[in-house]
Amino acid sequence: MGNPIELLETKYCINHIYRQKAIARENLFGILDDSLSNRLTFISAPAGFGKTTLLSSWITMHKKRSLTASWLTLDADDNEENRFWIYFITTIKSAIPAIGEKSLNLLNTSRIGGIETIITVLINEILENGKNFLFIIEDLHVIKNRQIFNGLKFFINHMPYNIHLILTSRLHIASQLSGMGQLNSIIEIGENELKFTRKETEVYTNEIMELKLTYDQLTRLYELTEGWPVGLQIAALYCKRKGAESLSDIETMMLQSNFADYFMEDILNSQPPALYQFLIKTSLLNVFSLELCQAVTNMENSGDLLRQVLEMNLFLSCFDQKEEWYRYHNLFAAFLRKKANQNSPELVKDIYEKAAKWYELKGYPQEACTCYLKAQCYEKAIYLIEQISSPLIYQGQFTVIERWIESVPAQYVYGNIRLMLDYVWIYLSRHKISDASYYIELIENEYEDTALKKQSDMEGEYLIAKAFIKMNHLEESIHLLKSAMELVDQFNPNYAAALMSIATTYIVHGDVWEAEQYYLKALTASIKIGNLYSAAYSWGGLGMMLTCQGRFYEGEILYQEAEKYLKEKGGNSIPLLGIVYSGLSEILYLKNDIELAADYSDKAIEMFEQGGIFDIKNNCYVIKARSLLAKGNDQRAIEVINKALILSEKENTYGFKRHIEYCRAKIFLDMGDIEKAEEFIEQYQLSPTDNLKKYNLHDYILLAEILVKREEYENALLYIDKILKLDDIGGLYETQLEILKSDAWLRLSKPEAAFTELHRALIKCRNENYLRLFINYGTRIKSILTEFLAKENTDSDNNKSIMYAKDILNFLDHTSKGADKGIPLLTKRELEVLKLISSGASNEEIAQLLYISISTVKSHILNLFTKLNVNSRSKAVVEAEKRGIIHTIY
Repeated sequence: MGNPIELLETKYCINHIYRQKAIARENLFGILDDSLSNRLTFISAPAGFGKTTLLSSWITMHKKRSLTASWLTLDADDNEENRFWIYFITTIKSAIPAIGEKSLNLLNTSRIGGIETIITVLINEILENGKNFLFIIEDLHVIKNRQIFNGLKFFINHMPYNIHLILTSRLHIASQLSGMGQLNSIIEIGENELKFTRKETEVYTNEIMELKLTYDQLTRLYELTEGWPVGLQIAALYCKRKGAESLSDIETMMLQSNFADYFMEDILNSQPPALYQFLIKTSLLNVFSLELCQAVTNMENSGDLLRQVLEMNLFLSCFDQKEEWYRYHNLFAAFLRKKANQNSPELVKDIYEKAAKWYELKGYPQEACTCYLKAQCYEKAIYLIEQISSPLIYQGQFTVIERWIESVPAQYVYGNIRLMLDYVWIYLSRHKISDASYYIELIENEYEDTALKKQSDMEGEYLIAKAFIKMNHLEESIHLLKSAMELVDQFNPNYAAALMSIATTYIVHGDVWEAEQYYLKALTASIKIGNLYSAAYSWGGLGMMLTCQGRFYEGEILYQEAEKYLKEKGGNSIPLLGIVYSGLSEILYLKNDIELAADYSDKAIEMFEQGGIFDIKNNCYVIKARSLLAKGNDQRAIEVINKALILSEKENTYGFKRHIEYCRAKIFLDMGDIEKAEEFIEQYQLSPTDNLKKYNLHDYILLAEILVKREEYENALLYIDKILKLDDIGGLYETQLEILKSDAWLRLSKPEAAFTELHRALIKCRNENYLRLFINYGTRIKSILTEFLAKENTDSDNNKSIMYAKDILNFLDHTSKGADKGIPLLTKRELEVLKLISSGASNEEIAQLLYISISTVKSHILNLFTKLNVNSRSKAVVEAEKRGIIHTIY
């Protein structure tokens, strides 16, 4: 999937120095050569210290044939996070085409998972390719967006061995990237290193500029400029025209705060009229080619004038290998633009309009739009915005669009549906619902008098945006989304998102069948357009539904398909795999494969921490806490669930805080602490008399279990029957309620009714192996199963349920015997870790040998410490030997 918006290739061309004369700075070249053995170099200095020229000269003259290099030149527009990373990845891809395909595909789709997801995939692509290369990012000081710096720090902290990164800035880079992890070493080149030495001053003035200054004159010039490269260049140009005796004038002018303007004024006024006009007109362009020069200047001799500027060393550099694109030094360009705006404002608008037409013709709509706005050609700019804003919104480039629209007079905005709809998405992206609603109301006021109804895609987009605003009004939201589906093209980026929104809304309404159908439609649409985010979330939604319905076998197959697809399209470490691992961990936990469930939850947490997908990560902590509880580590379980609760409050994810609080209450209930569990019931004022809504089903079952354990059996039975009257609550929830009913009936001395319910529960559990539902019910389940077996005839129709009941009792007996001996039951994985610890293996070595992450190793070791009541690796081995555990693993 390519970039939907044409990129300006000059931003990621290497700044090669060809015709411009440049001094070979061998000392600095040596530092740069040595820096390649490290991974990071910072070059920080104010304007005019030759940062670009140094790197250009080094690559062009010194490393031209032996170094694979890529170069990205930043500008203020790159403060848009998606735009920055599109150019970042494309720049690397321009040097090594095999890198960047997967990460660009992800970046050009939805951004649910955070930028770290894309960066992780990019890092893996670089690592898998293995080719060493240099990446230069120029002018980092123009970036003000903290999110971009956070992403850049993430990239640097995890940077592969085969890339060397050089960053240039007018500001101190270390302060810009504060909080970055420490690398082995960073090469820093600053103002002092970039200053010309006296010898370099002599070479530049007498050999390159051919001034033939005396020793004393050179010394004076060096003292005046203090080694500032651009200051030396300005002074040398002045001396070349005025003669060496003009050094006294230079000394006087240097006392002025704006001395550079004095020199450049003199340089500009000394040029022939044609060259003067050429400089003024071309300075308005950030970059330009000969063809663009001719288009904006109408000068037939533009080629000759361009060559003259290069030969005169007038602050112009060529920065592509074909010698087609040029730019002025920032200081010189700023001076020329100031002159143009002061003296010829109409000329400025004319130049920008001509440049816009050229960019539009050549297929650069963003640059064309910017130039049209500067030329105040608003109708033409709006036409382009209408064409390109949708794909830019899809990429998340809201700031670019906002800046354009804010440059347009208000009368053009109000009444233009496309521009107002753009504002809606801008404000929705910032969760400013009231501001978005304001523009929705404006659109509604214009609705009948515009051509909106004739543009089905735009009308569909409007309905989707309105549905987001109306999400609290569920039925209205569904109606809007369904109406949009009839209008929006299936390749529209919003199509899959709308389908997922419908599915989620149906779940809230309790219509499981409809939700499943829409998740399947969303999945199909996502795969069709290559949107991995919406595909992963669609799989996650379907998997969650199958799990709640107790369809574990189908759920595992679904997650395996998702894992295969995501790895194929996004690589083995794509953070979206965390959705798959999270779903699998829940199924494995309920099947009582505690060890594997814990491993998958750890893998999912690790993936989510890379990708910033916080909502589902919290659910992984829930599985982790339940797994710890299942292993007998109550204290650690509470610590982990409390961590999940803190995260849910911090991220402020809708609905998740309540879910985590429910899970915490359920853990307390499983531990036998009814009072702690009741705190949740009291907090949310749950009562058996409430009207039931299916999206609170967890809460109702928790209340039912509390009623049973409070010995309010009749109230519990009435409440459970009330819950069971809800449609399609799913096999998993039905089984939980049947276990509760069997206990309540047995307590009321109604064994026949109790064992009927238990038989149903056992059959369901046996078919899909919901073993954990019985184990979590606590010690009471053992008594219930024992009475069931004593009453039932093994030759009866209940034979399957009887066999499964015996399996559960055998498991419970095995677990309790280990506890009676005072020996905590170590899992197979914990025994493997213990064996490797006893052999002297480090955490890193254990991770490699067992094919698990280091964080998972640490989790297993912490569990060992708790179970063996020790606080070190050596003590764990000694204690295991004392208890006879160590001998069982050899």
